[in-house]
Amino acid sequence: MQKRWLPCLMLLFCSWAVLNAQEQRWRVGYDFFFDNQEYARSTFAPAQTMKGMWLSPTGGIAWKSGRSSNALYAGAYLLSIPGSKETIDKLQALLYYQYDSPKVLFCAGAFPRCEVLPNYSDLFFRDSVTYFRPLMQGIFFQVGRDRNFVNVWMDWTGHATADTRESFFVGASGRASTGLLFADFQSYMFHYAGTLPMNPAYGVSEQLQGLFSFGVERDRESGFKGMASVGLFAGLERDRKADESYWPFGFTARANAEWHGIGTENTLYVGAARSRLFSRYGTDLYWGSRFLQGSPYLQSKWYIRLMESANVAVKLNGNLHVSQGEAMFQQVLTVSVSVDNFSKPGRGRPTCPWMELFR
Repeated sequence: MQKRWLPCLMLLFCSWAVLNAQEQRWRVGYDFFFDNQEYARSTFAPAQTMKGMWLSPTGGIAWKSGRSSNALYAGAYLLSIPGSKETIDKLQALLYYQYDSPKVLFCAGAFPRCEVLPNYSDLFFRDSVTYFRPLMQGIFFQVGRDRNFVNVWMDWTGHATADTRESFFVGASGRASTGLLFADFQSYMFHYAGTLPMNPAYGVSEQLQGLFSFGVERDRESGFKGMASVGLFAGLERDRKADESYWPFGFTARANAEWHGIGTENTLYVGAARSRLFSRYGTDLYWGSRFLQGSPYLQSKWYIRLMESANVAVKLNGNLHVSQGEAMFQQVLTVSVSVDNFSKPGRGRPTCPWMELFR
């Protein structure tokens, strides 16, 4: 009996020693979203109201090597939908390794998408993806930071089984800036394959999207920031089984401005209709804005940052969508709270940035 317990005691002692030799980290996140989409006039996107609350407790250990750090994180994402009969509507495991240095960031496992792909336009990922699939499950590698960087990533979204088709993303994005000028790109390939064992009823489909743009950007400490750009939006949509391919091509124009927490973000797309295989595969194949099935399409977001600090962000949006010759509206409220013991202190941002207007 003692011989059985001895290895266990030694393992516990070694685990305790390792934990005490490293930096112990914890983080608790809370995200609330309410999104009312009044799209009844559209044949592309449904009218609906999406709402929910995510709680994400996380623990980890980290160890430093010079100016770089290594960390292992484990936790859970728990979704509760107001009005649902379920206590927990969705549970996802967070588990990943992270290497972080001044010039390199690497993640492997299941980690938050918003922390690694904040530069992607919602032309690539529609609102419901952000709300209900907050985690990437794969790898992410980036060289550079802030205004100059390039990254590559992979995200497995479907594991092949007898009734689930294999699917995954492979993507790359980057940005180069000098003074007021910048150039950036966002891209991905989504691969939608068959089941295991193979079902002859299913073929392989892909959709590739790439947005390449250049423009000017100004970010001033006085409270104003603005951006304007034009871009080229190219793609490939293919159904191998049907031997059917489409090459949508178009142009984008963006104009953003914000002053003391009150701002607007505007995107115009003009070109070929996209998501040509949507009637066949729907949202199983397409993850971007459903309004891209037509052209032209204008998205105009107007918002106010009601609260913003190092730990809390509350944002209220009133958005306009012009598609198929119709104007449609969307109202969004999001609340994000994050508390941890390892992030660097914030730069003293005001709790209510819009209050600066009344001083």
